[in-house]
Amino acid sequence: MSYKTYTPGEIIKFARENSPYYKELYKSLPEDVTLEQLPLIDQKDFWNNCDKHGGKVATAQQTDGQVFKSGGTTGDPKYSLYTAEEWQGMCEACGALLPKGGLTNGAKIANLFYAGGMYASFLYTYSMLYFSPAKTIMYNISGNGAISEMAETILDHQINCIAGLPSIITQIAAYIDEHKLTGFAVDTIYFAGETFYPDQRERVCKTFGRDLDFRSVFFASNDGGPIGYYATDCGYNEHHVMSDLTLMEIIDPDTGEVITEMNRPGEIYITSLFKTLIPLLRYPCGDMGEYTQPEGVPDRKFRLLGRAQTAAKAGYVSISPQDIADVLNIASISYDAYQIIVTHDMKDKFTFKIAVSDPDNVDKEAFVNALYTQRPLLKDAVDAEDVSKPEIVWCKMSDLEYNKRTGKLKTIIDKRS
Repeated sequence: MSYKTYTPGEIIKFARENSPYYKELYKSLPEDVTLEQLPLIDQKDFWNNCDKHGGKVATAQQTDGQVFKSGGTTGDPKYSLYTAEEWQGMCEACGALLPKGGLTNGAKIANLFYAGGMYASFLYTYSMLYFSPAKTIMYNISGNGAISEMAETILDHQINCIAGLPSIITQIAAYIDEHKLTGFAVDTIYFAGETFYPDQRERVCKTFGRDLDFRSVFFASNDGGPIGYYATDCGYNEHHVMSDLTLMEIIDPDTGEVITEMNRPGEIYITSLFKTLIPLLRYPCGDMGEYTQPEGVPDRKFRLLGRAQTAAKAGYVSISPQDIADVLNIASISYDAYQIIVTHDMKDKFTFKIAVSDPDNVDKEAFVNALYTQRPLLKDAVDAEDVSKPEIVWCKMSDLEYNKRTGKLKTIIDKRS
């Protein structure tokens, strides 16, 4: 089938006429309003009006298609509805672009994304590969099972492509290192859902004993569908805008200005050109980004810069995941992953859980010294007794906390009530 898309004007008109939420949101706007004149969607307000059946946001009652559930960053589930036409058209369009990222006939791909639980990534990956003009051999293992079984299947079948969350792939690498397994044929990593950081890539390459080709499956969201696609000319965290299906805007979070120039960070908002059951018009996808090609280039490239507002905060001290990565690198500590946990017992407190290959043989003092050197405000706050002394926990990958539904590593956990 050929996928059906609409112009922004058609989507706006349809949403105003058929969705009670959009009708109310746009009631004071002129009939011939342009996209740029629309208010930015407040995500909390949007989901307050969109329940498991679509609520006031839906333009009709769903009669076919797919329903997916996301744990969300707070664990509060959100339900994403697609008609059968929307889902198939989206997967066909995405599959057609995979060869631009290097996918070739005969690739043996282990699909290690989470299956079941109404989660989308496993089915999305399967469907894209199924519809792709590059015909591959699929091993639908899923990321739900034991890490040992995944590693052994990849070895037994001489699978050369692994597709999954970085947190799953790094756990597999840690298992392979721990059990000193060899003889793998892996040469390509497909990932999505999380950033695959350079130091993690280096560690995985070392595990498999060769330089690997790291490719983003797609930059997509459970609620919005595809936003950007990976091609062989993309650098680290770069994608091309998938302009046929999704209109992307980068918005200055302070001024609300639409950013068009290169190398200026902002928040990514999307307008879906194919979703009509649950329309998305200037909807925040929750990520920061910047353009890396000039305006006017077809499907211009952009770089992802992490989640919006992702720093952990204890008292008046903010620490981002990148801060901890910098500290570990300065302290020359090789690590697999880490978490920042914030708790409160009379005072706020940071706990840093860091997964390493040998928790009993780590230069703990070097980490603490580097932490206070890089983040002197934390040391000042501890000395002033404004926050509690941070706790550092050295552990294995299996000791970290993961989202039970999606398998994603929880980089920041706020346990304050």
